[in-house]
Order: sequence, then structure tokens, then C-alpha cells
Amino acid sequence: MKHPDDQHQGICQLIKDAIPPNSRRGERDTEYRRRILAAARTLLETHDIESVTMHQIAKESGVGQGTLYRRYTHIGDVCSDLIKSTTIRFIDMLEEKYRIGDPVGPGLAKLSACIHDIIDFVDENVSLLSVISSMHGDKRSISIHKKPFFVRLHNILAPLIQHAIHHGEMEDIDVTLTVNTLLVSLFPEQYAYHRDVLGYSKQQFAEGICRLFVKGI
Repeated sequence: MKHPDDQHQGICQLIKDAIPPNSRRGERDTEYRRRILAAARTLLETHDIESVTMHQIAKESGVGQGTLYRRYTHIGDVCSDLIKSTTIRFIDMLEEKYRIGDPVGPGLAKLSACIHDIIDFVDENVSLLSVISSMHGDKRSISIHKKPFFVRLHNILAPLIQHAIHHGEMEDIDVTLTVNTLLVSLFPEQYAYHRDVLGYSKQQFAEGICRLFVKGI
């Protein structure tokens, strides 16, 4: 098991890599943001998300409360920034891992692997993702299908299905509708409901999704 300090340093490095500095002042601002997000992540891993306060984040990060509040109005803003940076790194990884090239393996096998990766990510971050979703529920006037993360995930999954169709792994289907429906089924709220209310394990949920959207098509 990793020592908490080693884990904290690893989180800091991941956030550091995702936020390149642009100037002396930018470096200072970047360092503050990195420390705030690393502290928030540490607290969220050891406390119920509803119990974490701005005061705790300021104390854990070593950043004054005035500095913290100049950057974030409330805990929801901190969580939003944290999950945004985490999600961007995750999708960057998926784009690199599942880029269609030549030669390429079976499209359906890659589709299944990609679905498992997404479910792993949702499982690791479901509490944070669900709270962010509820905090910003009133801002859903913009279609979820137009959100950058949804578009990027769609652009990862659709070519895998198109590749499978082109190489005779499956019959021709409506790729757009299939991917949209698949992504909605992977929303944190859906996963949390099946896990926490219906008692599904992560493996059961993943196998069920793949049965519908990989074997079923």
C-alpha cells in the first residue's frame, strides 16, 4: 500500500502535468490551483464528500482562505475544477489508446475494452461526479450531447463500431444512436443506481453493458 504522502505527491504531479505554467505570475497561480486540487482530492478520498469544507481545503493545501475564495466561490467550484482536470486526462488517455490506425485489432474487442475503461473511471469517481451533476442540475439547458466530454467520448467509440461494421464483425447499424444510448447508460447516476440501489457489482454492470452493446449488436 502506498504511503499517503507518496499518493499525495503523485496526485500533485498528475495535476502539475495537466496545467502547464505560462508566466511567473501564471506559475504562482498554477501552483495554488495544483495545491488546492490535490488537497481537495485527498480530503474527498478520506471523507464523505458532503462533509468537506472550504476551510479544510485551505488548511490542507496551505493556501489562505482569501486566496482560495478568490479562485473558487464554493466547494462545488473546487469539485468541478477537480473532476474537469481529471476527466480531461482520462479522455486524453482513451483517445491515445483507442485511436484507429493501421494495422488495428478487432473493433468489437476494442469497444469492449473501452467500455470497461470508462466504467472503471466512473466507479473510481462516482461520488464526485454525482455531486457535481446534482450541483449543476439547473444548468442542463445545454444538451448533454453537446458537452465537450460527451462529444470526445462519442468520437472515440463511434470509429470502433464503424471499424467493426467495415470488417464484417457485425451488421450495419445506426452508429450515432447506438453510441448516444451507450454513453447515457454509463452516466454516473445510472452506475450509482445500479450499484448502490440494485446491488450490482462493477463486473456485473460492465458485463451487462457489454452484453447489450457489444455482443448484442
